[in-house]
Amino acid sequence: MKKITALLVSLIMSCAVMAGCSGSSSSSSSKSDSSTSKAETSAAADESTASEAGTATDLEDTLTAQYTKKIHGESLAIDMTVASEYGDESAVVEIAGGNMHMKMNVMGMDMDIYAIDGVMYTLDSESKTYYTVDMEESIDDFKSEIGYGIDDSYKFISSETTDDGLICETFENTEDLGIELGSGVTLDTSESDDRSFKTTFKYYFNADTKDLVKIETISDVTTTTVTVNSFTTENVEVKLPDDFDSWTEQSFNMDTDDILDDAELNFESEAESAE
Repeated sequence: MKKITALLVSLIMSCAVMAGCSGSSSSSSSKSDSSTSKAETSAAADESTASEAGTATDLEDTLTAQYTKKIHGESLAIDMTVASEYGDESAVVEIAGGNMHMKMNVMGMDMDIYAIDGVMYTLDSESKTYYTVDMEESIDDFKSEIGYGIDDSYKFISSETTDDGLICETFENTEDLGIELGSGVTLDTSESDDRSFKTTFKYYFNADTKDLVKIETISDVTTTTVTVNSFTTENVEVKLPDDFDSWTEQSFNMDTDDILDDAELNFESEAESAE
């Protein structure tokens, strides 16, 4: 069931991620661990170092590193809108006590998902029904993906003040596409053996409050803008609806490959409509 869990979580990350083209925050759990370590290092640094645009000298000094530390904390709630050439998506994500709630509209689908004590609940509020899937992953594995955090694979480029008074921190991230060739298959590398993919990330912060305002993910394929409508790490609670005991559980019989195929068809339909 791991692929099911990963798919549902990845839907938050917009059509750019569903297309597999942005190379953005889809990192492994080892990168998440590395991100945590880097963020903790930044917390030990003087926070005033990154208080003004242009003063940050490397990744550890940036406001983005401080933001990453926050999303690796015990709790967070983030409301975001993701805009790309494929359309606008929205998501509200809450994490507290190792549990998670995601309410989103992705590719025209409304989704209401809880991860409570290692079990994922997908809810249909209209019919008061739900189905469950056992999770193999920890919520901590998804925090960087959900919050668009950085890790030490990101190269810090610059910090500057924009015309509208925001602090913009720019990073680059290069990832190997990880193409696996089947037995007996060869790859023509006569022109280039570089299968890497570079993405530019721009994090924009309010100059006074240092709150994250938006994130731009720019690649050769597409540009995605994540607008952060609200973000907090305080007073976050995750629990199933009060009347959940009266809801009806449905059986989950769809094969994992069928779910992936359906998601791909939905994505292709959205992409064709955008064209």
